[in-house]
Amino acid sequence: MKRVWRPACRKAGIPDGIGPHALRHHYAGLLINHGESVKTVSERLGHTDAAMTLNIYTHLWPDSEARTRAAVDKAYADRPDEGETPAEEAA
Repeated sequence: MKRVWRPACRKAGIPDGIGPHALRHHYAGLLINHGESVKTVSERLGHTDAAMTLNIYTHLWPDSEARTRAAVDKAYADRPDEGETPAEEAA
């Protein structure tokens, strides 16, 4: 593998000492940072199940506290204030 791996790494500009395992983690991180689901990341990495993926990469998924707070804020942002009707809000 080294006869193929090292020349390919040099050609791609990957520094010496970076092995396939590090590139695999990098790939997983890219998928997670771009919003892929646990299921998709698990499938792409060939894990036996999503639990395996979560055991390794859970720390890379965005904090759900901020996402859930934003979802609730957005849901209530489009509602009229107490005592207003939707028509008054639009005016």
